[in-house]
Amino acid sequence: MTFRYRTLLAAAAGVLALAAPAEAQAPTKFRLTLGYDGKLLIKVLDVNVTQTADDNGFSTQVRLRSYGVLEAFKKIRQTASGSGRIDGGVARPGVFTQQNIDGERNRKVRVTWTGSDVVTAATPSYGNMGFPPATRAQKLEAVDPITALMRFTLMDRPAQACAGSMKFFDGKRRYDLVFSNRAVRAPNAREQRLGLTSPVTCSVTYRELAGFKRKKPGDKPGQGLKNLRMAFARHGQGGPWVISSITGGTPLGDATIELARLSTSGETPEN
Repeated sequence: MTFRYRTLLAAAAGVLALAAPAEAQAPTKFRLTLGYDGKLLIKVLDVNVTQTADDNGFSTQVRLRSYGVLEAFKKIRQTASGSGRIDGGVARPGVFTQQNIDGERNRKVRVTWTGSDVVTAATPSYGNMGFPPATRAQKLEAVDPITALMRFTLMDRPAQACAGSMKFFDGKRRYDLVFSNRAVRAPNAREQRLGLTSPVTCSVTYRELAGFKRKKPGDKPGQGLKNLRMAFARHGQGGPWVISSITGGTPLGDATIELARLSTSGETPEN
């Protein structure tokens, strides 16, 4: 496959955090399970997310697996997990892990926020940390995608969605997602079936800052991502915010990641 589905997935992980931190509120107890279908004309990807939170903090697991025709061309097996504390209603990073088990890289990465530094341990180790590598200051100002996802889920004000920008560090790459062109629309048939309300859409710009491969002449940062847009919505009238869909252009057409399955239990965030 010549299209950059992996790059879209990297942005998708970050887009799962479109909101700024919520204002102070008590930690909320809940379990949220989400299932996404990745499509390029037909279904080619499964994405499953499980989030839990209680008075002791939060934990999240994400699993990605290629499906159908994509499996014949590109075997994708990726997992990610994270945990941390919830301080005044805001998720704080603790430990983030990710692993590729696709037969190519097979690398496991563990990132630890110590308070004064951010430490990466990779097995096998990275040959380099990018050109240029992320600085300590760049790491400390950012959060991992899992923590950012929990911040998004705990959002308590709709105006926070699709606004401003978010800073990410995944153990090597330091990038920003910038959100614009915010628009409110009515739920579509899929969203209505899932019990989603108040959908909001926006454009997303992916900005590479540090930790990426050295660019060749003519290469542009983020060139694998075209016309990236996302939609997110609230589960019910007072439930958590979830990603509804992510769309990005590829040489073979629009690739989409759509929420297809949802279940929740516990005391989810409410206004």
